[in-house]
Amino acid sequence: MRFNRSSVFLEVIEGLSKSPHIHQGNDLGMAKKILYSGSQFLKIQRVNAWLLNKEENKLISLCAYDKLRDEYYTEGDLSSEMFPVYFRHIQRNDIIISVDAQNEIFNRELVEPYLKPLKIYSMMEVPILSAGKMKGIICFEQTGETREWTSDEQHFAIALTQLLTLTLETKEKNAYRDQLEQMVHEKSTLIAEINHRVKNNLAIMTALIRGEMNKAKDTYHKDLFENVLSKSFSLATLQSTVYQSKNYDQVNFGDFLQTLISNMNHTYGFEKNIKVNTTFEDVNIDISKAIPCSLIVNEVLTNSFKYAFESNHENTLDVTLNKPQDKSCVIEIVDNGKGLPDNYYSKGTGFDLIESLTDQIDGNLEIDSNERGTSIRLEF
Repeated sequence: MRFNRSSVFLEVIEGLSKSPHIHQGNDLGMAKKILYSGSQFLKIQRVNAWLLNKEENKLISLCAYDKLRDEYYTEGDLSSEMFPVYFRHIQRNDIIISVDAQNEIFNRELVEPYLKPLKIYSMMEVPILSAGKMKGIICFEQTGETREWTSDEQHFAIALTQLLTLTLETKEKNAYRDQLEQMVHEKSTLIAEINHRVKNNLAIMTALIRGEMNKAKDTYHKDLFENVLSKSFSLATLQSTVYQSKNYDQVNFGDFLQTLISNMNHTYGFEKNIKVNTTFEDVNIDISKAIPCSLIVNEVLTNSFKYAFESNHENTLDVTLNKPQDKSCVIEIVDNGKGLPDNYYSKGTGFDLIESLTDQIDGNLEIDSNERGTSIRLEF
């Protein structure tokens, strides 16, 4: 007979374990199924599920079931202030068996307000434990007479309680997931708004610079405005690369270089027949270094496209990006143009800015230039 009853208990647990309430984290729905099954198969009138509040000083009724009335309801709260002895006892985090519940010392605070009025004579209280911490308790209550709880019955009660534990853990995980999804959505919305505003501001700035450039009455001032315009375009390209990659801490610098070179070739390479060769490894650069680095590359490429090449010459520009094991990044820009002018630092070629930005990223700049072309190597 014991074997048969154990088999019935096992079948009940297997059936309950397939409930969608567990995967949904529906603690109330699962509690009702557990309390009903506990009442039916343990042949007891009352079963209660209680959850501890965040302060762990109060048991709040999740659900109670009365078999005689076939009714689900909630009990009043039990506080540690009103029942200090009982609260200390259940903190043992172990199953509590009360064959003669009304005469147990740890139940003395419950006798008059709870046990006697409801005619509860025996109890089996199983803690709801998650990660070794008590989350609540399920009380299986025998009314009308005392009762010895068998080992099979105790294991059945523990298994029922573990199903509710699993449901509560799923509910908590679902809540964390929903919170993370909300945070990701808010972050995406904020980033999209920032991107929109940055693009608008850059567009306004570009339009203002172009307007002033068109008003310039001499080549010198037009070149100054064009230089500023080139830098703002480089920053806009970098910003667009960052946003499109969805990685807001680092920049795939190869993607940035490809876009920048393509646009510069379209703008400055007209009728110069420049053959551009690019070799880019997959290199991500921290955004704090990517901004000054983009301005350095912009200055070097601008000089090559605008000043290095003649229209009646077979022009080539080689740009490589790689990441040696002992270095963060190496960028090499080599052209076969006419070379840098003498005293190029004072000739408006932007090398004073390049040197300053190189120091900013703790880099090393190597320049080799003659009548056969210019090679610039940036290492950082």
